[in-house]
Amino acid sequence: MKHLKKILITAILLLAFVGPANAAVTDQQVSFEILTEDQIKGPERAPPMNDVIRQGETDYYSYTPVSGSKLEISFTWDGASSGNDLDLYIRPPNNEPSWIQDDIDGRFDGKISLRTSLTADDLNHLWKFDVTGAQVSGTQSYTLTINSY
Repeated sequence: MKHLKKILITAILLLAFVGPANAAVTDQQVSFEILTEDQIKGPERAPPMNDVIRQGETDYYSYTPVSGSKLEISFTWDGASSGNDLDLYIRPPNNEPSWIQDDIDGRFDGKISLRTSLTADDLNHLWKFDVTGAQVSGTQSYTLTINSY
């Protein structure tokens, strides 16, 4: 019993020291501001990426911001009339991925527009963007635009 007590105390002490160390390196999720169409940046926008997706498919994109303090993402498809549902996964460098669905703005309209702040740690590091055909009948064309400014 005395030996078991020592093992239990040692385990508690290890957890006390290891737990906070692991918590210090735990990934954080990036927060996004939901934009309306009139808030999306104008002429200096990056060229859009246009593609087509089917049910269950995932298309992969990447973007490396080299300057700026904001990252803006615009993702659109004809969701309102087609009834198709696409999802966007945003994978920032050294952060938890964010799963973004069409109704993030309270509407199922095939438009997702977001902005987040960039830190010095975000610049010159790869961000990944996955477009997934969550519920698609036939094929669905879409446009993804990623811009830093």
